[in-house]
Amino acid sequence: MWIRKWLTAIVGLVGMLVTGLLFLPSQKVEACLPCSCPTNTSINCYGDYALYTKVQKNGTCDIEVLGINPKTGKPRPALLVRASTLAKLPDNPETNTLIKSYYEFSLYKLTSGEYQLNVGPDFENKVHVIIWTGCPATNPYESSFIAEKP
Repeated sequence: MWIRKWLTAIVGLVGMLVTGLLFLPSQKVEACLPCSCPTNTSINCYGDYALYTKVQKNGTCDIEVLGINPKTGKPRPALLVRASTLAKLPDNPETNTLIKSYYEFSLYKLTSGEYQLNVGPDFENKVHVIIWTGCPATNPYESSFIAEKP
């Protein structure tokens, strides 16, 4: 009699274990900021855009910006500045210099020699700013502000 109760208890425990294992996730899911995801090489962490400084096979470096649709997550080309254009810029311009703009995207070379990308304003009237050194990018610094409405 005690063997029957013992076997029933074991079968019940095994059944619960098997059922529990069925509900465990089968794939590993990770959430990460774009700048720290292993599959994404964008420099920025925030905003609906992706900033890349791409070193080419010949050793030159281009700056590319993609806009990201916040509803679908799909990228669209925004800015591409080739190394040949960057090479024509002074190391430290006398004034902050607009390199290229497209809709809400504006890329500057600063008097400090750094680059700055402004993106926005977005639907919340927020402008995302990222400043970095060189190409490829080092020392990125991100901030944002609320733009004044005209």
